[in-house]
Amino acid sequence: MTHEELQSYQERFNEIDKCDEPIRTRRLGSLMNDLELTYNIPILYDREYNEKNEEVMNLYRAVSYARKF
Repeated sequence: MTHEELQSYQERFNEIDKCDEPIRTRRLGSLMNDLELTYNIPILYDREYNEKNEEVMNLYRAVSYARKF
């Protein structure tokens, strides 16, 4: 993981956050999928992974919490 990669995902999140619903939530879901694939985020909670990848998980949680159902 490079800082530039993570920054790129953060910028993508910021741009998506400006969109109107329901497109916004769909795009946030796609961003979450991309983060999962890029950083091999486990499906189930993994404390060790979360501790080793704190920046990634902070962004992932922010994206997740931003969605509206």
